Amino acid sequence: YTLPSYTVSHFITMSVPLLQWLLTLLFLLDSPCAVESLIECYSIFDCQVKVGPRSECINQKYCSNPYHNGGCLANHYHPNYDKEQQHQNPRIRTCTSEDPPESRKRGLCRPSSMGYAEIRLASQNWESVFFSVWILQILLGEVLQVPVTVETGVSDLNVDFYDQHGSFDYGRSNLWDSLKNAQQVKDCRKMMKRNNDQDDDEYQPCAHVIPEVWTGYESFLKQMREDLVIEQPASLGALAGNSWWTPLYTIHHDQSLATFVGLQGEHNRRKLAETFLRPTTWQEYCQEVSDDDCDTPDDVAPGGAPEAGEEGLYFAGVDRYTGYFRNTTDNDCDNNPNCTGHIVDFPCGWTSFVEQQAFYNKIAVKSDGREPGCGGYTYGEMTQIWAAANATKSHVLMLWWEPEALYQQYIGTDAEFQRIALPNPTQKCSENRVNYVDRCSPDQAVRVGQPEGACADYPHALMKVIGTSLYDVSHDPQIAESLHSPAYETIKNFRITSNQLGQIFEYWFQIGDDKWNLDPRRAVCRWVVENLEELESFIPQTHPRVVEDDNEAREVPIIYIALSLAIFAMIATVTSLFVTYVQREKRIIRYAQVEFLFLLLFGLLMVSIGALLSSLPPTNPICVSIAWLINLGYTLQLVPLIVKVAAVNRVSTWTASLLLVVLEERWLFVSHACCTNANQSQLMVAAQNMKRVELSLYSLYGAVIGIALILIAMLTVWTATNPPQKSYDLSLTDSLTENGETIVLRTHYCESEKKIWEYLAVTWQVLLLIACCILAFQTRKIRLELNEARTLAMLVYS
Repeated sequence: YTLPSYTVSHFITMSVPLLQWLLTLLFLLDSPCAVESLIECYSIFDCQVKVGPRSECINQKYCSNPYHNGGCLANHYHPNYDKEQQHQNPRIRTCTSEDPPESRKRGLCRPSSMGYAEIRLASQNWESVFFSVWILQILLGEVLQVPVTVETGVSDLNVDFYDQHGSFDYGRSNLWDSLKNAQQVKDCRKMMKRNNDQDDDEYQPCAHVIPEVWTGYESFLKQMREDLVIEQPASLGALAGNSWWTPLYTIHHDQSLATFVGLQGEHNRRKLAETFLRPTTWQEYCQEVSDDDCDTPDDVAPGGAPEAGEEGLYFAGVDRYTGYFRNTTDNDCDNNPNCTGHIVDFPCGWTSFVEQQAFYNKIAVKSDGREPGCGGYTYGEMTQIWAAANATKSHVLMLWWEPEALYQQYIGTDAEFQRIALPNPTQKCSENRVNYVDRCSPDQAVRVGQPEGACADYPHALMKVIGTSLYDVSHDPQIAESLHSPAYETIKNFRITSNQLGQIFEYWFQIGDDKWNLDPRRAVCRWVVENLEELESFIPQTHPRVVEDDNEAREVPIIYIALSLAIFAMIATVTSLFVTYVQREKRIIRYAQVEFLFLLLFGLLMVSIGALLSSLPPTNPICVSIAWLINLGYTLQLVPLIVKVAAVNRVSTWTASLLLVVLEERWLFVSHACCTNANQSQLMVAAQNMKRVELSLYSLYGAVIGIALILIAMLTVWTATNPPQKSYDLSLTDSLTENGETIVLRTHYCESEKKIWEYLAVTWQVLLLIACCILAFQTRKIRLELNEARTLAMLVYS
């Protein structure tokens, strides 16, 4: 449901405007439902004046949530922090999957520098848990850079603290399936994304944590623990409990109603029936009480007959329908010996022991709501009934709880909630409570349970239910330990007391600008700013963390030495190329074969350039270039020499001594002095006849080019499928930033996702070196003019 357009203008004239505005808004909050922002605007200037500098005017209709722009801490200064420093380095909130793309582009949020996994919190459908969720969103998202979203259980409802529209929507409660879904997928972003056109039957909720859970679900939670869906529920810190309540003015009317002793027994039946009358809907009043079906407005229904959608309301404001309590046949003890007074009970699915308590304590009250089995009322109906009782000063008996907004709102008024004293709770009584399923059974014997469970609901600590998925996503073993999220430990440590929740409620009611959107957010943010130091105590040691590049790693002397050697090697190689070209006709150069020298020096130049790039900060292009330059450079450096020496070695193995090598333009001629054993090969016959052996340079070049092409093919596939990329290692330090964040140093290097390519490259280089070693050993005794053993050895050692 959305708020009717008449609501604000009508409530301003009410005798108790703030209170009844709250109540009238609450009557629309039948779970699930949506509430929209009420601060109208026509330009951004309106929002900056009414809300603040970070608010914008959306479609010239209403002001946006200012906390969408930066977050809570960026909008407020903490008194213990230096304001100038905080202004320069505000704690901008962390972007989530719920943020539109432009939010990051506009700087409204920042990506998590630590790359933490996004977590999701279930919001339930009452205000105190909203506050806990929002506090965790601020602590995790703004201080620790953990992205946090909120699960309402309904596809088009939102209660995210940072929601641009400031939504304050009441979703569904006790979303146990959301924990099971998170346990299966881990990352809730993988679940079907929420959208306004989605059928709720298709939507699958997902949450890692339910921050606030009441008692009554112990058996169900035990089964979830056995299924490894959740951990052992832990205390949230706040104490809460359901109780029977009546307004203060009712106790003033009859003080005996303050305790079960004044309620129980047949002698009190008539008193209860005459005191606690049945609430009446607007339509029922017009049809069954009004003389003319509300065609003529009266004191109860000044607005006349209800409009479409208003028929079932128990209260619609003092200028529309004040509510009405009447004596029905159930209250008529003269004609009905089983007459009862009326009590307002919870809806099915909520924890309640009203029928069990009333039945065994012989208290003649009954709930007559439309909920099957238990006769309970919805959340919205219950708040309407209390509002109607206050407006008409009628007596009402209702099951309610604290801490809660409605309870807090009436403190200090004559309608302040007064607890009805029931028999004291015991452990035996607690163990014999009727569960939330049986209390809605069509069988009364099942609904009332055992007599041992008819005591008062003792105050108990609210629980937080943490799914096992939270630990899994926070401590993923595939992620470096320094990048493990602090979400799990922080949520596990988080505590909030009843008094602290009460303070937030108090802040909320003091504001009065935008009761159901901006005001509660302002109250929570104010409380967080004032209690930030206490909240930070829940953060595990060495957090928050911030990643900084290890610039000092590239400022050590060895880096400068490596850079200098690389530059020197490049200069020496270029100089050698020039000298070789100038002296290419000299005998020693011709013996060494000038073309092979050029290839070798060009390979050395490529390796030198690769070494130079290796000493620079890596980028993706540099990483790819290094792989090509180093591997191809080594190949051009070694393969020509290997091919030449191997050819000479094949000749020399059949000779006793090698006398002369003459290099012509196209041929390599080798003469032999004497012969050894007879051989049928061309080389051996030529040696025996003292003839020259001709080896084609084309064949030698072909071998070099063929081997190089094989390597180029491998490098091409490597670059196309899994190229070397800029990667990094992280190391946790003891150093802190000015803001107290622990520094995680990031050292960059080049690496492929699949190690196989790096292994192949190293294997190739090792094979080249092994070949050089073998040939250097075999040709160690060849004539000096042709002996390349020393050159090969030098290249291997280098």
